[in-house]
Amino acid sequence: MKLTDSERINDQDVMVQLCCILAYEYENIFIVQVSDDSYVRYCPDRRNHTLIQRDGGDDFYARLRSLCVTYIAPENRDRLLQLFSKEHLIESMRLAAPVTARIQIGSNDKQIQYDIKAFPCAEQNVIVVGIQRATTQIEQVQVNTQRSVYRSIVDTISKFCEAIYYVDIATGEYTEYHSSKNYAKMKISKQGSDFFKDTQFHLKTDIFAEDYPRMREAMQPENLFTSIRENGFIILNYRLLFDGVPRYVMLYAAFPPDDPEHMIIVVADVDADMQRTIAYEKAIGSAIQLANLDALTGLKNKNAYAQKEHDLNLLIQSQQTPAFAVVVCDVNGLKQINDSKGHIAGDAYIQQAAQMICKIFAHSPVYRIGGDEFVVLLEGRDYQNREALMQELNAIVQENRKQKLVTVASGISVLNPAADRCVQDVFARADQEMYAQKRHTRG
Repeated sequence: MKLTDSERINDQDVMVQLCCILAYEYENIFIVQVSDDSYVRYCPDRRNHTLIQRDGGDDFYARLRSLCVTYIAPENRDRLLQLFSKEHLIESMRLAAPVTARIQIGSNDKQIQYDIKAFPCAEQNVIVVGIQRATTQIEQVQVNTQRSVYRSIVDTISKFCEAIYYVDIATGEYTEYHSSKNYAKMKISKQGSDFFKDTQFHLKTDIFAEDYPRMREAMQPENLFTSIRENGFIILNYRLLFDGVPRYVMLYAAFPPDDPEHMIIVVADVDADMQRTIAYEKAIGSAIQLANLDALTGLKNKNAYAQKEHDLNLLIQSQQTPAFAVVVCDVNGLKQINDSKGHIAGDAYIQQAAQMICKIFAHSPVYRIGGDEFVVLLEGRDYQNREALMQELNAIVQENRKQKLVTVASGISVLNPAADRCVQDVFARADQEMYAQKRHTRG
């Protein structure tokens, strides 16, 4: 084999010819020296976008004759050898015209068609010959249809994408295959040698500040690859700054099923969906808040108390509840106010009672659970100071009674973990104490 110097096929013009052949997915590629007929055979490594040297020899035309004798029917052999004779190929080189032929290999019932094509390269004094399995007309129609479908799918998906990247996970080399007008304004590189380094740089300037720490960690190669390998893909929601305005985007990253050495990253604009979700959550939150608030006093209502009671009951059953006490307050004389002064005066009376209770128990939730009944769940600081707070409440009630202002009857009870099975047990004792105080006041 005379062709041993790799520089003889590394010239840019020859490589252009090779890339041309690779684009058509030829299975065998022969580089033939016109001067001495020596050759080297290559096969394309499509995964790595390069060529693999298979073998070579001193006489390409002798090998071609041998292949024809072995695989080509006699009636087709002479025509092929004439087309690909040295004289005809040199003439085609003078005319700068490729030579093509279709050959059949195998028996009549199992024939396989191949296309063979020669690309003369006069400046380099070589001929590049490619051999590829031919597609039938039906197969070609199917391929073209499939390509058309794929193209339509990609075109449709790209309309919803800000950018699509193809990344070599070993080297970090990347290419951007699509970007929207808004994304293009950010002047992010279309291709580069280190996707992860470039991404970390752009995160600092192009991402919303609150989302930066989370995305900085998520886009570290080891974190990204681990998440994809564990789940098959990763989805990250964050905000990019378009002309200084934050918009929600979704990053989707995955390894192609038959190409684990690369990663596809899609950045999609989901701002409209996120804004609708945020508005919905706010509306739901507002609705829930309104459903749990007493319209007259602004305190939490019976619904809110029932939910809190449910939560505490679960803690009591699991013996995990913190210490708490229940205070029950009932407004004195509300019926007389309503009867003598009207319901507007009665509502004002209830509001004054609510303000008094909240001022005393400033660090605990207060609930209005009935027309004239309030419940306070003493926790934390108020629980620790419960005796002093109850004394303060009673002192204010006595002073208000003298001045004919709002008064309440009250009772308190502390959770007994050894005996109480639910909040109602604690409430019942406080309620009983409240009624005892109310009867004593009347007497």
